[in-house]
Amino acid sequence: MRRLVFVLVISCLASVAFAQDRLEDITAPSSPASALIGVQPQSVLSPKSYSALEAALFSNFLNSRGETVLPNDFGIEFTPYWASDHSLSIEEYLYPQNVWSGQIVRNSSFSMATTQNFRLADSTATSGLSAGYRTTLYIGNKKDREVIDRFRRQIAKNQKVQARIGAGANQLVFQPEIQSRSDFIGAIRPVIADALEDLYMVDSTQLIEAQVNTILADSSTLPTYNSDVDGFLDAFMNMVDQNLTEADRKLNAQQVFDNFKAYIKNRQGFSLDVAYGFFLNFPANNFSSAVAPRHALWVTPSYRFKDDMSRLKLMGVFRFETYNTGYYKEYFPTSEVFEHNFDYGIAVAGDFDRFSLQIEAVGRSGNALIPAGRDQQGNQLFRKAGRSDFQAIGTFVYRLNDRLALTYSLGDSFESTVNSENTLVSLLSLNFGFGGPTREDISE
Repeated sequence: MRRLVFVLVISCLASVAFAQDRLEDITAPSSPASALIGVQPQSVLSPKSYSALEAALFSNFLNSRGETVLPNDFGIEFTPYWASDHSLSIEEYLYPQNVWSGQIVRNSSFSMATTQNFRLADSTATSGLSAGYRTTLYIGNKKDREVIDRFRRQIAKNQKVQARIGAGANQLVFQPEIQSRSDFIGAIRPVIADALEDLYMVDSTQLIEAQVNTILADSSTLPTYNSDVDGFLDAFMNMVDQNLTEADRKLNAQQVFDNFKAYIKNRQGFSLDVAYGFFLNFPANNFSSAVAPRHALWVTPSYRFKDDMSRLKLMGVFRFETYNTGYYKEYFPTSEVFEHNFDYGIAVAGDFDRFSLQIEAVGRSGNALIPAGRDQQGNQLFRKAGRSDFQAIGTFVYRLNDRLALTYSLGDSFESTVNSENTLVSLLSLNFGFGGPTREDISE
């Protein structure tokens, strides 16, 4: 029964997620909240997609007896800007004029993660909650400008289409088999379809047919086909002129969106991700016992390579963490916890059609002031202690489609607070994306 419920929930979520044509595919879960609560092992926060809401279930989904279990670790990330519809030009999307509203606000996201199984040193299972914020700054480059210019050149094609249709119509009216208005309309349809397909490079038969119908929508109002060929042609071309603009707009919107989506997926250049998060634990499993053991600040620069190497991305991470040593002395008395930790490292990611792979290598430097007795005047003395650590983790993401992904992480993590010998990472997660920019949000 539980297996059936689980499958039904996943199916319902997936059906909602697949409803619209989105600009960006979902990426691996990498929210500051999930990282701080410990359900996401990676230190490098990969730039997120522009989904309005992303959700992740962290679990191996099977217990030791091979039975399906519902996960109890959840993470969500919400981007308020993309929760409503917007109409942005391609230039405004890539090069917003206002850094505050066009980048910081637009890319701001808020994350939360929860767990019911945060273990204290005595193995007591407690509740945990974490929250985080982040935003991304993209640094425009020459390639972005070239893309904008190329897309703009696609906009004024209706004049060429009109010329092709006019030339075809002039040939048809002198053919002996064209004896009526319906004969002419039947013969001109493939001429219009060929012109649209060639000039717009659209391979969708349904889309082309729909725009042919748009152009010929008023054909029943044309004058009766008779010996006044010039008058009939003038009326026909006036109709084409009036209706072609709408067809041109729709075809351009589809073509520009398809090309733009392909470019955004491997957009080259630099970006900078800044994030903050904190973790709350409830040792007595009630709200009044809440304590914040951990805070962290991330700075993550990223660079996507050019042209033939555009599938590769190089990321760095600088993370500063502070620990509440009083909390750890009380609930983890035998563990060595340093008040300040500084993480630094790199990650390399490769994005392909259905899957992506990321490998990170991150070092850690921890330090704290340890009480070292008192001097002759009774003043407390301290000594500075330090520790270094290292983790290496590989993450494989398979996109079931652009809104649903399965992620698996494997590697060797930093030493655990509870069990310093257990550093093996083996985690499976299911990730959903909802909302975000669609074709209607991006215009020429």
